[in-house]
Amino acid sequence: MRALAEFDPFSPEVVQEPHQFFAALRREAPLYRLPNGTYYLISRYRDVRDAAMSLEVYSSNLITVLMQGQEQPDRPELLSLPLGATTGAADALAIADPPVHARQRKLSNKAFSMRRVAALEPAIRTLAEERIAAILPQGGARWSPADWMREVAVPLPITVIAGLIGLPGQDIPQLKRWSDAGIALLSGINTPAEFAEHAAQASQMVGYFSARIDEVTRAPGNDVLGDLVRATEGSEGLTRDEVVSILAQILTAGNETTTSLIGSALLLLLENPDVERRVRADRALLEPFIEEVLRLESPLHGHFRVVRRDTEVAGQPLPAGSRVMLHWGAANRDPDEFPNPDAIDLTRPNPKAHLAFGIGVHYCIGAALARLEARVVLETLLARTSAVRRADRKTAYVPSLLVRCLAALPVELSA
Repeated sequence: MRALAEFDPFSPEVVQEPHQFFAALRREAPLYRLPNGTYYLISRYRDVRDAAMSLEVYSSNLITVLMQGQEQPDRPELLSLPLGATTGAADALAIADPPVHARQRKLSNKAFSMRRVAALEPAIRTLAEERIAAILPQGGARWSPADWMREVAVPLPITVIAGLIGLPGQDIPQLKRWSDAGIALLSGINTPAEFAEHAAQASQMVGYFSARIDEVTRAPGNDVLGDLVRATEGSEGLTRDEVVSILAQILTAGNETTTSLIGSALLLLLENPDVERRVRADRALLEPFIEEVLRLESPLHGHFRVVRRDTEVAGQPLPAGSRVMLHWGAANRDPDEFPNPDAIDLTRPNPKAHLAFGIGVHYCIGAALARLEARVVLETLLARTSAVRRADRKTAYVPSLLVRCLAALPVELSA
């Protein structure tokens, strides 16, 4: 058991494998100030939950990000965000506070109604069948190699979310590049040059959505883009800038988190053969398994807040103006909330108590869609294969302090 003082939260080692660091945070410093003084991390489940629910104390407005320091590259420093650099031209949804957030959420909810999400299942299943069939053994071969991330986990979610929004299929490669740039902006470990490039890409995405709004305004379709354009009508409607911001968030979060979930799900099956055998024998266990994947490998490590007034966390003072990260990834392995927290338990009495999708008014608007995509992909994989094994024992994640997503997952499949 390593002491907290032994960890450098910015080191490549911790960025790649952070869970021992998270455990040390919960144990020794549930309110932890980063060594460079920029952010506090809140890591225990109850503290994270309470902060997320305390809207009068914690603001969701994102106004700064971490970037690699100019003078000390191993110590990121704060950089103020230009308005619209990552999510459009207005604070919306995940980075908006009440009462603005409540109005935006009410008008956006239709885009992810349960009926609309459920209606996507046949198309998602067809897409999953196509992607997985393409990597199965051919010509009598026993095994076939594939990179699960490149062939399935990355292309499927971006295709689904682009279609749901109502964007042309030929734009998907560019949309994915823009989405990746938006996520990379918040990684916390950009060099100045990388940050400038990611910001330029994200700005292009904002311009793209603005142009798409112009194209559909006269005849909005039956898709998310059409719903949001129609939601601009009336005195309480969305503004154009809000629509741009909401679309950018839906595209970015709507594929990134699901890619992470689908990747981590297969990795955890491969690392836990007993669980794989149980799930293959009883597909009903896929639902609790997916919740355990979300808990153990939360696609987003957390969300950011700004403290509105002096408060306390875990008995320690937290002054007004402080920037904090509500650490879903650490909280979801809190042993006080989840007994035997590092193990997959398909019989947990509270399978959806994890915070991988947030909690309260900012609960992820696309959570049901992410769960559906993961379930359909895993059902298809299990139905079309007799076995899957790792082709490379090394595990590499996208370098980021924000997201938990495999960079690659080489596997071999047997039909």
